[in-house]
Amino acid sequence: MNTTLDAGVLSRHTQTDDTVKAVHHRDIIAAFTAQPSPERVAVLHMLYPRTDARTHRSLDHLVGALHNHGLHEVATLVEREAHYLVFKDAFEAWRALHEIRHDSLAIGVHLYYRGLTGDAAENALDIDAHRAH
Repeated sequence: MNTTLDAGVLSRHTQTDDTVKAVHHRDIIAAFTAQPSPERVAVLHMLYPRTDARTHRSLDHLVGALHNHGLHEVATLVEREAHYLVFKDAFEAWRALHEIRHDSLAIGVHLYYRGLTGDAAENALDIDAHRAH
């Protein structure tokens, strides 16, 4: 998958100077998922807190649950604490999102889909995931 990002979509203009622009990771990921393509891309941004042993138990529990539900590739990436999981299949992204939310309170996840985040991204993903199945 080759994707280019239009810098104009991501730019934040200052009033005094156009030589530098600020971009936040959420802008980049939202623009990445909004790119026109025959394949829709969903990105799960994983948040692994570094607090205590409970977090590690939660991570181990989540990895086990993902394996038990047949999401072996996702489990391996979560075990390695990958920060971004990129899906080309809406149904698989939907499954992973819900398993992660259901099986871990300590590990957070944010969804980016069709250039959207939050409830709007979840609604769009839900529709696309269940359209094919």
